Amino acid sequence: MNKRIGRLGIIITAAFIVIIVNLTYLQFIAASELTAKPENIRPTLNKQKIRRGDIISADGQVLATSRKVGDTYKRYYPEGELASPITGYYSTEYGRAGLELTFDEYLSGQTKVSSPEDYIKRLLGKDVPGDNLSLTVNMDIQKTADRLLGSRKGAIVVLNPKTGAVLALASHPSYNPNNVDQNWNTLINDPNGPMLNRATQSRFTPGSTFKMVTAAAALENASATTGTVFDAPGTIKIYGGKVTNFAGENYSRITFADAFAKSVNTVFAQVSKSLGGPKLVDAARAFGFGEKPPFDLPASESRIPQASEMDPLEVAWSSVGQGRVQATPLTMALIGAAVANDGKIMQPYLVKKIQDAGGNTVYEASPKVWLSPMKHGTSQIVKSLMERVVNEGTGKAAKIPGVQVAGKTGTAEVGKDNPHAWFVGFAPAENPQVLVAVIIENGGIGGRTAAPIAREIMQEALKKPKN
Repeated sequence: MNKRIGRLGIIITAAFIVIIVNLTYLQFIAASELTAKPENIRPTLNKQKIRRGDIISADGQVLATSRKVGDTYKRYYPEGELASPITGYYSTEYGRAGLELTFDEYLSGQTKVSSPEDYIKRLLGKDVPGDNLSLTVNMDIQKTADRLLGSRKGAIVVLNPKTGAVLALASHPSYNPNNVDQNWNTLINDPNGPMLNRATQSRFTPGSTFKMVTAAAALENASATTGTVFDAPGTIKIYGGKVTNFAGENYSRITFADAFAKSVNTVFAQVSKSLGGPKLVDAARAFGFGEKPPFDLPASESRIPQASEMDPLEVAWSSVGQGRVQATPLTMALIGAAVANDGKIMQPYLVKKIQDAGGNTVYEASPKVWLSPMKHGTSQIVKSLMERVVNEGTGKAAKIPGVQVAGKTGTAEVGKDNPHAWFVGFAPAENPQVLVAVIIENGGIGGRTAAPIAREIMQEALKKPKN
């Protein structure tokens, strides 16, 4: 009798183990494959019943949350257009974008279980609430950036150059993620591209902000020193063509430091001839051109032609950020960050921490070096050149009383349209806490349009009184 009971116990235990193994296989190992089957509509239905995690700013403001509507949840964005370049949108009909896309597994509770309770819930077929994202974004800075863009097309990236933490990310025109389903056709057919994240995905002619790269390359390759004197006519002939200064201005003879401060194209054209195409392209790639930045949002790579594809005239124009050079605002921010951070580019990030519904931390970001494009000594020299831009050159409108600002203006010519207005700068120069990259599409002269915007954002970030 005891043997029969023992055998029955073994059979029941074995059956129980088989059931557990099968459920574990279905819930975890085969889940992705089963979910991907087109005939399986359960994932879509299930996701509506799961409370997606919240997205919360560094200063505690909820940017995305879920509200119960009957037996399902509906996504809600309290800040609307203000935060949509960061949060993106979530739609059961049209998909996801922004952080809603890149962190979907966490927000929907579909990542690996973080506690025994979650494991048991999944075995029992119960829904596990999504994880919450805590960001690096400061909403006071975000609101300032958004307000300063106003009705103009453009983008702004604000970050801490020492850590890579993104403090604000603005893109105009924008859209309200609460109304994506209702306005989908209008949004995707809008020629102004409101659903395009200009800060991370749009490529623009960078103009003279690219001179940060050229200056670093020239200094490291001994093509120039800050005191090297050049002839600086309004126009210089190169390879059957010509390079001109903005408005054709003639500077007579000028040092390389002054040429950087006043953004003299004809001097940089001569530097490019000494430097050569291969070294210029190598320098651009060292700063991240040709590579998608590792970021929490989809990001495009910035572009520069291969040296073998350029003649000396195009190399000259490329050295001043014209021709076929194309850069995202994020890339230009990271180039400025290299100057601010002793020659190192930190990996940019938006998500500081991820916590499950029980408050357990499942992920926490830590600063990481992405690229080291120049030596510490070179970065210090370029920083001093950028200080001169603000103190006595084209970037005077970025001055902050009592704070040394370093920056570089850009007025990128784009055919017959008004030029793009650029400014990349950081403060305080001696101990950088905030870096700002601004582009106003067809906004005119960078020192007049973009520099004052950057100044006000830096003031907000540093909490300095505004004039």
